[in-house]
Amino acid sequence: MKLRAASLFAVLALLTQLGGLSAAHAESVAQRIPAQRLRFAPGADTITRNGVLRFGGADRYVIRLGVNDDFEVSASSGNNNVILIIWGVDGTVLISDHADASSWRSVTPKTQDYYIDVRAIDGTSANYQLTVYAKPLSPNPPAPGIKRIVFAPGTSSATVSGKVVPGGYNEYVIKANAGQRMLISATAEEQRIAISVVGADGTVLLSSMPGASNFSGTLPSTQDYFVKVIIQGAGFAFYRMTVTVEALVY
Repeated sequence: MKLRAASLFAVLALLTQLGGLSAAHAESVAQRIPAQRLRFAPGADTITRNGVLRFGGADRYVIRLGVNDDFEVSASSGNNNVILIIWGVDGTVLISDHADASSWRSVTPKTQDYYIDVRAIDGTSANYQLTVYAKPLSPNPPAPGIKRIVFAPGTSSATVSGKVVPGGYNEYVIKANAGQRMLISATAEEQRIAISVVGADGTVLLSSMPGASNFSGTLPSTQDYFVKVIIQGAGFAFYRMTVTVEALVY
């Protein structure tokens, strides 16, 4: 048993050196903190748990989610002295203790178990409340004619193609997080095209009026972003568009 624990810690230490788990978290994983399984009640998409941590301790939870689920976790305490650590059973770290964060939101990269550690910091005790929200992104377009862009697991960009006719446009939607950098590049051979980028809350990041076919900017909030491809000439145009959303760096 001791040998197996030592081997596990050695593997986690290697992940640490490669930029994965921190040394402190690798140690906690090696100690095999018991995990409480989270399950949603029928029809629910939110789970709340309360707990008490003593002198820098940690509680661990585990939840099974599908690929591209909308996943949000937050932990609060009276003294604001808890942080979150979240990782997949495959070793993919979604948020490490280096982030010193008590909330996190993104889209799950694959179907698997996800572990959530709630940790008291500064060697103190903490009464906390953990809230977990998860909901599958709809596989259907949010409205007729709008296509959702979903990145393949392990990637941060996707390329789409289509045809636009005079007076028309094609529209796409992609979910991204506050602080992420989005880059869009669209090209066409027959006619000039333009793009626009607008948040679901109405924030205009790029208007089609300047006629730009490229966009680069940091996203102001976590939400859906709508991208329109619009023709600028009198004829039709076949186009290709590449959308990249860079991962957050903690």
